[in-house]
Amino acid sequence: MKKKDRLLRQMIEDNKKSIVYFLTEPDVKRPTIFFSEDDDPKIGLASTTGFFVEPDKIVTTIDALSNALAIAAFSAVSFQRAFGNRATRSSRRRNRKQIIEPNEDLLEAYTIEGITAYDTKNNLVLLKVEETGSPLPLGDSDTVEIGETVYAIGGQDEPRCAGAEGYLRSRYRDDKWLHIRIHFPAAGNGSPVLNSKQEVIGVLAYSTGSAAGDSRSMMGTAITSNVLKELLASSREVMELDEFQEYPRVRAYALEARADKKMAERNKNRGAIRDYSAALKLNPDLVEIYSKRGIVKLRISKLRSAIKDFDKMIEINPEHIFAYNNRASARGNLGDERGILEDLSKAIEINPEYAIAHVNLAEVKIHIAEDKTDEGDIGEAKRYYQEVINHSAKALKLDPGNSLAQRQRKQAQHALRMLKSQPEV
Repeated sequence: MKKKDRLLRQMIEDNKKSIVYFLTEPDVKRPTIFFSEDDDPKIGLASTTGFFVEPDKIVTTIDALSNALAIAAFSAVSFQRAFGNRATRSSRRRNRKQIIEPNEDLLEAYTIEGITAYDTKNNLVLLKVEETGSPLPLGDSDTVEIGETVYAIGGQDEPRCAGAEGYLRSRYRDDKWLHIRIHFPAAGNGSPVLNSKQEVIGVLAYSTGSAAGDSRSMMGTAITSNVLKELLASSREVMELDEFQEYPRVRAYALEARADKKMAERNKNRGAIRDYSAALKLNPDLVEIYSKRGIVKLRISKLRSAIKDFDKMIEINPEHIFAYNNRASARGNLGDERGILEDLSKAIEINPEYAIAHVNLAEVKIHIAEDKTDEGDIGEAKRYYQEVINHSAKALKLDPGNSLAQRQRKQAQHALRMLKSQPEV
């Protein structure tokens, strides 16, 4: 086992006792795991993660609670005990959907008294419980440097507590939000982000990759631990869930979630746009909506309006690779070749391992190479075809089964062979 893998496993083991899984469906007393046809275990009712920050207080994200009918909180350690071994044995039975129920005697549930503090600008909420847990130490997020290695603990891809290593890519929103390059479950919102000293330096609040249809985030946004400290200092009397959900800025999170579902269905695009717009009116701090709404506008060919949303997202977070990629698509449909090249090149500059951007850039350069060939500019045509080969090779290294990248490479290689006999101008 590699040294960094041992370190991550040890970090998970040291901190999983502080992790909490939240279930936010009507029948929260009977959580289940189901196995899909590809044998990938999913916790059927789980919605988000949280962790103890004080002996009787747990932090998680507002979006998970904004439209919940009920909430249950379980110790991640007991969740693993109740589900883990039985789920592992059942997973060997291929090509069958199964419902696996936990050993309820092993589930440790916390009694939630209510909400004691919340921050609608930064998607954080603090819950008070009757029992006591093991709080994680809070570090100083101002001391984390760009490029520094960080670790996320929690997630709910499986009963066992998950973990991932990443690094700090940038800061934005007045240094209150950390942009992290990490490969972590999109259901991991509410998970703690730790430094090498195992101190909390942030709380995962947005999994950017999920907006692009990826079940695991390539870029996560964490709210800094110093913002969390301010939230703890503002803790007040406990309020009930339904009272909390009535606040307009909290209702905005529920509207965003409803829009996300419509976005996923793909035949309710205009309804999704309306809900995203309504959410922004109630809570202008839900800035990820600009990227999501832009994607939906792009689908229905509202190109200039989509570009405005992507422009706004990039203004807020200049490191948002998906906004650059999607703006390139909108510009392409408007015939802005230079804009496409600029946006896709910027996305790759930010994240050289962004396979989709390599594929898209290769496709654009194929068309440019074809135009150069028609114009008789053989030297430039060869250069662009070689760049296509380079981009498609990089994409295939990152995603070996990408059929489009395979086609692009073959097409460029064939074109280069055909051009060898032609003189350059």
